[in-house]
Amino acid sequence: SSSGAYDLELDTNGGTNSGSIVITDGANGDITIATNGTGAVDLSDDVVKQAQMKDYAETVYANGSKTGAFDLDLTNGNVQSFTVGSGTFNVGITNSLASQSNSLTIILTNGGAGTVTFKAGAHGGGGNSAKWAGGSAPTLTTSGVDVLTFTTFDGGSNYYGFAAGLAMA
Repeated sequence: SSSGAYDLELDTNGGTNSGSIVITDGANGDITIATNGTGAVDLSDDVVKQAQMKDYAETVYANGSKTGAFDLDLTNGNVQSFTVGSGTFNVGITNSLASQSNSLTIILTNGGAGTVTFKAGAHGGGGNSAKWAGGSAPTLTTSGVDVLTFTTFDGGSNYYGFAAGLAMA
């Protein structure tokens, strides 16, 4: 606790492995949480209400080049990329939060170089194919970049896909 006009600082080690939490004294004081290196700040999966974000960014998880079935794992992030080399294969969308709305943005390079079907759940698990406006997936760019977005409202049983941008140049 602190009494008076001082900041309260909690330092976990005081050494080179230290992280810290600083609560700045005064009206509308800031709370700063600084991790050491690549440390993470976990909030125990609780609901954050009425949040306003500033300087917000998401990491893009690069899945590399693909020519066969694989999964896009949401624990890797909500923005992911991959390049289609060739082939006909399923891409599963896994690890959505149960009973929650989830979304995934995909930066897809050369998507039309193969035939890709997006599936709810693991690629080989027989999950529902993504649903598209008009009942058909968009025609993807053979040589170039497409941006696709998927959303689910039932924890990942069904995904709804739409083209956020095709043949982006």
